[in-house]
Amino acid sequence: ERDILSVAKALPGISSAGEGAMGLNVRGGKTDQNLVLLDDAVIYNPQHFFGIFQALNPFTTKGVDIYKGAIPVEFGGRLSSVFDIRSKNGNEEKLSGEGSVGPVTANLALEIPLEKEKSSLIVGGRAAYADWILRSLDEESLNNSNASFFDGIIKYHNKVNEKNDVKATAYYSRDAFSITSDSLYKYNNRLFSLRWNHNINDKTNTALILNNSNYGFGIDFDGETNTDFNLDYGINETEIKYKLRTSLNTKNTLDYGASAKYYSVNPGSIEPDGNESDIAPRSIDNEQAVEGALFIGDELTLNEKLSVNLGVRYAFFAALGKATQRTYEDGMPKNESTVQDTISYSSGENIKTYGGPEVRLSARYLFTPDFSVKASLNNSYQFLHTLSNNTTVSPIDTWKLSDLNITPQKGYQASLGFYKNFKENEYELSIEGYYKKMEDVLDFKTGANLFLNENVETQILQGDGKAYGVEFLLKKKSGDLNGWLSYTYSRSLYRFDSEFSEERINNGDFFPSNFDKPHDVSVITNYRFTRRYSISANFVYQTGRPITYPIGTFRFNNADFVAFSDRNKFRIPDFYRLDLGLNIEGNHKKNKLAHSFVTISVYNVLGRNNPYSVFFVTDDGEVKALQSSIFSIPIPSITYNFKF
Repeated sequence: ERDILSVAKALPGISSAGEGAMGLNVRGGKTDQNLVLLDDAVIYNPQHFFGIFQALNPFTTKGVDIYKGAIPVEFGGRLSSVFDIRSKNGNEEKLSGEGSVGPVTANLALEIPLEKEKSSLIVGGRAAYADWILRSLDEESLNNSNASFFDGIIKYHNKVNEKNDVKATAYYSRDAFSITSDSLYKYNNRLFSLRWNHNINDKTNTALILNNSNYGFGIDFDGETNTDFNLDYGINETEIKYKLRTSLNTKNTLDYGASAKYYSVNPGSIEPDGNESDIAPRSIDNEQAVEGALFIGDELTLNEKLSVNLGVRYAFFAALGKATQRTYEDGMPKNESTVQDTISYSSGENIKTYGGPEVRLSARYLFTPDFSVKASLNNSYQFLHTLSNNTTVSPIDTWKLSDLNITPQKGYQASLGFYKNFKENEYELSIEGYYKKMEDVLDFKTGANLFLNENVETQILQGDGKAYGVEFLLKKKSGDLNGWLSYTYSRSLYRFDSEFSEERINNGDFFPSNFDKPHDVSVITNYRFTRRYSISANFVYQTGRPITYPIGTFRFNNADFVAFSDRNKFRIPDFYRLDLGLNIEGNHKKNKLAHSFVTISVYNVLGRNNPYSVFFVTDDGEVKALQSSIFSIPIPSITYNFKF
């Protein structure tokens, strides 16, 4: 399938923790530091089945703007990046559509005109039916396994008149998978957005945006013992935003406005499944908060060569009751022995307020029409955090709001880059460097219990982070041969220091993050032999991600224990993969019911056994290292695509 997020990972500065890992890491940031928007609404998990598929319909997606630096002043709430994904408007002239059928997924999108040259509807749906693959494997333990997903999107667009334009989008996705016979994992995204664009006059355009997003997951356990249970988690947010754009004159364009957001989080609940289950029901009190912002920016063109974008955004966050919060002794670790008091807050009562100004400064200078230098400087606040003690991100990681004991993350980034076009813009060359500093980023204590923990602040740590790197991109944009080469050298380091050993990691020194990969190379090529035949090739190489290894064993009180290295001191083997594809288009006759093409592809042509994880087991008193992989053999696929 066409996959926007896979293309993004092939660009400099964007990667993931590994094959089969969910989320993206942008310029050394954690996966929760990316703001992913679909038609102005947040989509918390834009991937299916552990990141192998995107949760975005390629036939209804128009494009995406990715901001790694110089983030527009209207966006906030995340430290690393913004993915602003936009869906297409439907065809207002005639019924049209696009679809595909493959061995694992099928997709269909229809564009339906409602009123000619005025309003339209676009409807898209995708589904996976991979269960037949699991059932066909000669492995008895997988007989009852399943892996499926679907997503659907509807968008309405109406050109009311010359000054008014209305868009509404509804989206839903759901995953369900069980790779063992006793646990069913499921998660879903739901969002709705409504946008009214209005031209006040020739100089001022406005947009009023209302949206709602929801993400939830659950685990249904049905085992042989009396421990069956149903577990649930959910986060919901509602936002209203009003923004304006005014052209003051030929040199100044203002962007300004305000936004307000309300969060409601169900931190988790567990219920027994059936009368015979011994599981005791348990739930954590819901969390509530409001987030707001005022912003203004000026696009200033000083002369033909120099332009500057100056902006400031004031971010505000308030954690609200109903809630119970602990206080701890100042300067002491947060644990059961340092609790000072327990405070109860009534519904809607302010628990803690955070916020401050965010500066957005960027500039561009043209040495020549095809050679420029760009620089940016910005800071930002992030009031949401993911809680996870997995090496890679999973769909059952939870989101946590800042509160009395967990403070917002703060980030500061500076970047400088040079950009050059060649041969009438056929070739594009860029090199950009950046440095990022982070404060109050989250990590976990060894052995942390994060889920269904009423006092989760006793299990986590907040510390400092830094990331820096150089990004190189060479792109050929046209011709029979096109594609790009990207290379990134980057480091992502964290430090958790304290005078108390339980709050200190690696003696308080900086150590590599789970997604620190110094070298990252991607080569994307497409070659068209004729109008009907073309081939494509993708090659990826990445430094192996960090890992913590056992380095010895010892015996204490007649029991054997394993001693581990400093956190993330070692690395798994390097990753590389080559994919090949052949596209065969049908004939190009104009008068046809549908135009079609076939894609034949092979994923991991070289059969590289790339490690997903390295783990350790004790066998007869000996510690052994084992490696798991997602795809260790070439995976062929054929997809039939059609368009009418």
